[in-house]
Order: sequence, then C-alpha cells, then structure tokens
Amino acid sequence: MPEVAASTLLTDHNAGVLTLTINRPDRGNALDGPTVDMFIDVLEDLAADPGEVRAVLLRSEGRHFCTGADIGGADRGPRGAIGHMVRSLGRGPHRLIELLWDCRLPVVAELTGRSSGLGLHVALTADVTVAAESATFAEPFTDRGFSVDSGGSWLLPRFVGLTRAKRMLYTSEVLDAPTALEWGLVSEVVPDALVVSRALGAAGTLARQATFALGVTKGLLHRHLQDDLGSAVRAEAEAIELTIRSEDFKEGIRAFKEKRAPDFTGH
Repeated sequence: MPEVAASTLLTDHNAGVLTLTINRPDRGNALDGPTVDMFIDVLEDLAADPGEVRAVLLRSEGRHFCTGADIGGADRGPRGAIGHMVRSLGRGPHRLIELLWDCRLPVVAELTGRSSGLGLHVALTADVTVAAESATFAEPFTDRGFSVDSGGSWLLPRFVGLTRAKRMLYTSEVLDAPTALEWGLVSEVVPDALVVSRALGAAGTLARQATFALGVTKGLLHRHLQDDLGSAVRAEAEAIELTIRSEDFKEGIRAFKEKRAPDFTGH
C-alpha cells in the first residue's frame, strides 16, 4: 500500500499488518473532512487490491482514540442548501463506516482515552477491539441537540441490544471500559500499559490466519445479521464451495494430516 502523504493519517505496513494511525492529538483525534477523505482513499485502494496486506490495525496518536467528528474545528460558514447534509455525510463519514464494515480483511482497533460518536462507530466496525482500562465510550449526539449519524443507530443495537442503545443515545451516558466489555461494545480490556502490544499482537495473529476464509466468514456473519436461517445456510454452502478451492484450505488440510501448524498465505 502507498504511504499517505499527509500528517493527519499515518500508514505503516509491516508483516502483513497495515496500521492506520489518526494523528490529530491536538483535536482529540477528532476526524475532519480531509482526514476522512484520506481514510476512504486508503480503504478503497485496499478493497480493490489488498496486495500483501492481511490485517488492518486502527489506532491513534496521543491520549484519545477518536472523540468524534471535528465539528468544533470546522469553518461552519452559511447553511447549505436542503440535502447538503445528506450528500456530505454520504460521501464522508457514512462512506468511511461502510468501507470499514465491509472490509474483508480482519480489522483490530486499539482504543485509548475517549471513543465517542463517529469515533465509537469506527471502533465498532472492527472485528477485535482492545480497550485500555482507562478508556471511555459515549454517544454525545443528543447533548449537542442533533440525532445520531455515521451508522450508530444500526451498529449500537447489534452490539448492546435495543434497550442499552436507547440508553446510550438518549442520555449520552459515558461508559467505562469494564461496562463496555460487559455490554459487548469491546472484545477485551487490558491494563493501559499493555494495550499497544496487545492490539498489535492481535492484528499479527489474524494476519497469519487463513485470511481469505476469514474474509468470507466475516461477510457471512455481517450478511446474516439480516438474513433468515434458510438464506444463511444457503449462503454458507456457497461460501464453502468457494473456500475449499483456496490455497489456504489445501494448506490447512496438509497441516492437519502432517500434525503441524499451517502456514497460511491468505490465498
């Protein structure tokens, strides 16, 4: 993957893991328009051709993972024409969330400090979320007088259930990391000093797996959040038909027969 030539989104590709680092610590790593656009460019390139990338790690510089959209730092200017918000959200934050959710590579998020609003929704698109003990999570939309965006009304009920989603969205309650773990918002909570190494380790482990099969499985899981059982099992059969023709399947069977660990390539 090419390096992004801007300081607010840093990229690093090492040992199959593409690390995307939000680098706006002076703004709480809130996402402004240009940073969202760069995120989208990287993810669209990744969707078209992952190359040697086999897992993605999302993280940030500084204290907070992401405090949301940078509405405070933007020049608001005159109010746009009717439909302006629909268009700007659709090609910006909403496009970002869709690309992350649909990414066929395993995604890990390293969560420190605050994850709120758009930042929380970015985190929820990850397959594995490693949170520091001091991390907090919130949906501050109604506190600011407007409704949820960037996929929150769709994502939250799927992770915490409708009742807790309403509680978070109606009251803007701030959750601590243990509560977020209990509710299912995050995968695990670790001491602050270990969050960086644990998240990188999780991404590295996933990158060594049969990532083609992982991607197909991920697609099935996400699709079946809406499908009925009959549709789900038919799609599973089609996916098996596809994955048993992969190189990773052949290697997995060889390794099983030879009683050794498989050496997957992601193909």
